[in-house]
Amino acid sequence: MVRLLQEVVAVAQGAGANVSSEFPDQLVEFASSRLPPTHRSSMFADLLEGKRLEAESLNGTVVRLGREQGVNIPLNFAVYAALKPYADGPPAAP
Repeated sequence: MVRLLQEVVAVAQGAGANVSSEFPDQLVEFASSRLPPTHRSSMFADLLEGKRLEAESLNGTVVRLGREQGVNIPLNFAVYAALKPYADGPPAAP
């Protein structure tokens, strides 16, 4: 999770956003101390329920901006590639 967020921070900084490099660790610390271990992100819940995903808006944006800026984003690319077939719900069975 920290490495995914580090890629996001690098892309945000490349776009000129004033984001602290410490943000990933701070966010994980916050989540670890405030959220129950059973917490699920909204996109994970949508995936489990067969709903449309926000992958294009979230990881897809990181991937596109990372490529434009020449920022290495292998983890966000992997997440985006894995989720893309489910963007509009479960893919049709073969």
